[in-house]
Amino acid sequence: YDFVKRKRELTMNIADRIQYLRKQKGYSQEELADIEKEMKKIVISMIIMLASISTYAQDVVGKWKLEDGTAIVEVYKQGDVFNGKIVWLQNPTEPDGTPAKDENNPDAKLRSRQLLGLNMLSGLKKDGGEYTGGNIYDPGNGKTYNCSMKVEGDVLKVRGSLDKKGLLGRTMDWFRVK
Repeated sequence: YDFVKRKRELTMNIADRIQYLRKQKGYSQEELADIEKEMKKIVISMIIMLASISTYAQDVVGKWKLEDGTAIVEVYKQGDVFNGKIVWLQNPTEPDGTPAKDENNPDAKLRSRQLLGLNMLSGLKKDGGEYTGGNIYDPGNGKTYNCSMKVEGDVLKVRGSLDKKGLLGRTMDWFRVK
C-alpha cells in the first residue's frame, strides 16, 4: 500500500503536488509558496544545465575527419582564436617509408616539414554561432584560403574561399570523431 501511495505522490504535477501537501500534510499557504518557488528554481536549473550540455555539443574544439576520409584535424583554442592541426593521415608515409611532407608548399623552405602535426587552420574567431576571419591551408595544392566554419551537430561546415566574404569558394563537411 505504501508503495502505491508513494508512486502516486511522485507522478503528480506541481500544482497537484501543492494541493496534496496543503490538504494531506497540513502545510500553510506561505510554506506552499516557498515550496513552489524552490521547485521552480530546480526546474530552471535543470533547463540551464540541459542548455549548457547542448551548447557543449556544438563546440568546435575536438577532432574532425575530412569528408574524403584522408585526414583528421584537431581543432583547438589558443588564446581567443581557434586553430587546427593534422593529427592523423590515411597515408602518413611516402612510398619510400619517410613521413609525408608538405611538398606542394610555395615556400621551398617549408616543403620538408611533415604533414602530421601541421597547422592547417589558423586565426578563426568565434562570431555568434560561426567561426570566421581565419585561414585554411590546403597541403594538396599548397594554397591558403580565407576560412569560416560552423558546427551543425556532428558536422563541421568548413568554407574555404578566395574572398573574405566567402562568396568565391566551397564548403566541405568534416565529421566529428568520437
